[in-house]
Amino acid sequence: MKNPAVPCVVAVLLLSGAVPAHAQSSPWYTGVGVGYSRIQFYPADFQVSSTDTKKEFDAGIKGFLGYQINRNWAAEVGYATVGKFNYKVENAGFSEDIDYRVTGFGFALVPTVPFTRKFSVFGRFGAFFSQARVTVRNLGVLTQDSDPTLLTGFGMQYFFAGDSGIRIEFENFGTVGNACANGQVLGVDCTGRVNAKMASMSAVFKF
Repeated sequence: MKNPAVPCVVAVLLLSGAVPAHAQSSPWYTGVGVGYSRIQFYPADFQVSSTDTKKEFDAGIKGFLGYQINRNWAAEVGYATVGKFNYKVENAGFSEDIDYRVTGFGFALVPTVPFTRKFSVFGRFGAFFSQARVTVRNLGVLTQDSDPTLLTGFGMQYFFAGDSGIRIEFENFGTVGNACANGQVLGVDCTGRVNAKMASMSAVFKF
């Protein structure tokens, strides 16, 4: 949760109503947000015992750029730092301490249902191109790109005067990381797989 970008993004959210209304008809928009993330470690890729401990929740940050094709469809590209997580196991004298980070770029179509000129709900269907970074204590660091995964989500947004607004969203990034040939993350030879999700709040600005 100690992410230096979080205070900056919170300040942006609080000031989201202060953007001038010079480009109300522009189809382009951008946004930045903070989120609360969760991953789920795949048991097949990690040690499993009664004494293992997990940190599966952390803060995330995101940014995106979008184009409103029409009132019902938009296209977006975005970047997300899902967070830093931890898996630790101690079993019969064996100890392993793993830090796990997930970042990536996403491309998506955003179907939108406007209820008023300012308020709408939306979905998200696209692809997420992620990178998993695993640090095994006393062994080293491994960074691997994952195969593209299905990116899905849904949310709602509200625009204030001046074409700035607030968006609340839930995203599922799918299964990221790489399966281990030996079945488990015993060293720096694979990242292991996790399922990553994030709920976020973003400030949105048209320009």
